Amino acid sequence: MEASVILPILKKKLAFLSGGKDRRSGLILTIPLCLEQTNMDELSVTLDYLLSIPSEKCKARGFTVIVDGRKSQWNVVKTVVLMLCLGAQMSVLALSITCVL
Repeated sequence: MEASVILPILKKKLAFLSGGKDRRSGLILTIPLCLEQTNMDELSVTLDYLLSIPSEKCKARGFTVIVDGRKSQWNVVKTVVLMLCLGAQMSVLALSITCVL
């Protein structure tokens, strides 16, 4: 998947790789939820793209996902966490999920 294909979705900044690493050298992925961000299809496309960027070596270390739900509703946060858990099981990614409420 190329960024030019999903550029309008990426410009919404639904999620981002900060460039930071956790204690086990896994990459940090942040999802800053807000009230108007409820399109799970666009979030899913964004996550698929962002998780395809790192090398296989980086992917093997896993990811720490920070779901910032301070400006969102609990049901949206819960849906995103469930989506991440199901996606991790299907793609065999190691995810550590942290929610900020």
